Amino acid sequence: MGVGTEGIDELLQDRLMIMVNDRSVNQVLPYIPTSTGGLVVTGADAPVRCRAIRNAFPETVVVMDHESHTRRAATADAPFGLKTAHGWRDLDPTELDEVLNGQRDNKASYAVTPTCFIPAEEAGGAPALGAVISQANHLRREDTVVLLPCNWRWLRRSSLPLMVEQIRACRHPVALILQAVGDPLACDQAAEGLRRLCRSCPRLVLWRTDLAAFDAMAHGALGAAVGVSAVLRHGVAPRPDNGGGDHKPYPVVLVRRLLRYHRVATLQDWFAHVDPWTCDCVVCKGEALTRFTDRGADVEAALQHSVCELYELHEELDATLAGHERTGWWRLQLADAWEHHRLLASRTGTEVSFPKVLHAWRRQSPSALPGAEEPRGQERSGPS
Repeated sequence: MGVGTEGIDELLQDRLMIMVNDRSVNQVLPYIPTSTGGLVVTGADAPVRCRAIRNAFPETVVVMDHESHTRRAATADAPFGLKTAHGWRDLDPTELDEVLNGQRDNKASYAVTPTCFIPAEEAGGAPALGAVISQANHLRREDTVVLLPCNWRWLRRSSLPLMVEQIRACRHPVALILQAVGDPLACDQAAEGLRRLCRSCPRLVLWRTDLAAFDAMAHGALGAAVGVSAVLRHGVAPRPDNGGGDHKPYPVVLVRRLLRYHRVATLQDWFAHVDPWTCDCVVCKGEALTRFTDRGADVEAALQHSVCELYELHEELDATLAGHERTGWWRLQLADAWEHHRLLASRTGTEVSFPKVLHAWRRQSPSALPGAEEPRGQERSGPS
């Protein structure tokens, strides 16, 4: 499935993609629903993986992210670039078009710009942001998503109007990545800023994220891409040698009742003296969430569990109408998560903190910026 069969906005609408490294694609592929899901593949072998998946499963939406934003900061003169076998290469407009054609030649469902990292406005990021949008607007394509990998400070009230202006000026849908030390949306003004951005920019996709995908889609985002690992659930500061070394994986699971990812070791501590929570997803089949070890097979099963839980939650969101009904559904999920945190602490006799971002999501939803028309159906919702 690709933009050859339907427009790109229709392809993105309410779709939840899973972002995964090329080495882990086969682990999650069986759990991706064709009509509402898809894959964003990273890593050096992303083109090969993309082509192989699309050859075997032509109706599955698959795209690639070259992760240029993890290696270089964008400038006004060089907003796009690519790591090649011969080293780093800044891309002029013609070369950018060739890279996007290469993605489609490898059967990507749509093309994604190899955008470099955009620093905060006060760090000189405004010219780079403008260059990304300006050069992208000169692309004579209808199959492209413009990636905006940004420092979280663009969501602050002082910078948000410029960000909204630039995104609304883009003739392509925009995929936003947020970078911070820790959770970007736990930063001051960030959660509110993202909601206002989603309400103000009807062609926005949240990319390389976590459960913020649901808050964004509830507030007007076209779609989202959630990472399977912690490093793929937020932006990272660019380093020329980015890629890192091997590390020993440890099991992390999405605990849907808490709307949080947790290390299994934390769950084992919580449930050391009481019966653990179980899960009824197709991977767990009623077994305990504490059962996963750091063995490869268990780490893989924990990842698959989290993907299944994401799509169970997404199925509920997808069944709601955009606007008041969808924000109301999301407020109920947040209220349930609050209650489950309280019950878990009471049952286990341990301290279970309620994350800062969940506090922020329970606050009243802001409206669009003045002058920015809200997406159709996005009524302002009240407090939970």
